[in-house]
Amino acid sequence: MSDIFSELIESEKEIKLNDVLINLIDGSKDIDLKTEIKKPKQMASLKILADFLGKLKYTNCESLLKVFLTTYFRYMFSFNRQSRKEVIQGISAQLEAKQKNMMNKLTEKIP
Repeated sequence: MSDIFSELIESEKEIKLNDVLINLIDGSKDIDLKTEIKKPKQMASLKILADFLGKLKYTNCESLLKVFLTTYFRYMFSFNRQSRKEVIQGISAQLEAKQKNMMNKLTEKIP
């Protein structure tokens, strides 16, 4: 018979809330995916243009556009503090799911 309490203990494979929090607020990785972009088609066009100019060996133009995009993403990362709200929503959802799971395990019948 397995120990019913062992299921209540968080496994090492489960994503930890701290890891989620750090990933959401870390501006050094995937910042373009964490940024509120007001005009995504225009930003995508600039990214494509930068890549195209790089292939044509216009490295100064490519670098300038990439610096602009990086700067834009960095400044928009916390625009209206949306990233803070997303962190809170993400952690709240994780805690709520854990709480429901715990309640289900505590209230189910023991075989």
